Amino acid sequence: MPTHSNRTASLRNGLHWLMLFTLLLAGCRADQATKNWARTEFQDKPSLTLVPKVLEFRYAENRAIAFSMFRDLPDRVRTPLILTLTSLALIALVTLIWKMRNQGLLRLLPLSLILAGAVGNLQDRLTHGYVVDFVHVHWQGAWSFPIFNLADSMITVGTVLLLSVSALKPAPAQPAFRTS
Repeated sequence: MPTHSNRTASLRNGLHWLMLFTLLLAGCRADQATKNWARTEFQDKPSLTLVPKVLEFRYAENRAIAFSMFRDLPDRVRTPLILTLTSLALIALVTLIWKMRNQGLLRLLPLSLILAGAVGNLQDRLTHGYVVDFVHVHWQGAWSFPIFNLADSMITVGTVLLLSVSALKPAPAQPAFRTS
């Protein structure tokens, strides 16, 4: 017969997984909603300046990956390569989340953000053959950051949080994420 503490740990475990899954779904949905909005509002239209000479929304279709890597490869090579690399990255993320399941929620939240961003961009690639980017940060014409989207932001924020949390003292295994 399960004890009260086992039932409490099991409930907490379920709530943690529900939170992670909700973050994943909400992140993917928000990413797709912002990309659809950008497609509707900015495709074949002038950009929208939010902060003059600093921040604008500008529609772009990214057929390459981060910082336009692989853009010079022919489509017949680039597309399968990107889909393969993305699939391997997703498998690695899911495996890492599973291996870290006993590390507690704080250490898994960044991975869920990264996973949400990766899935959001993959969904674009599978649906459209490219990723919609629309946020353009630049400085008075002297400097320009590559145009990005919400999925890219989730991947970046998740990575920074993961590195920050990893710099903390290693967490002891917590029974709240046991699978038995």
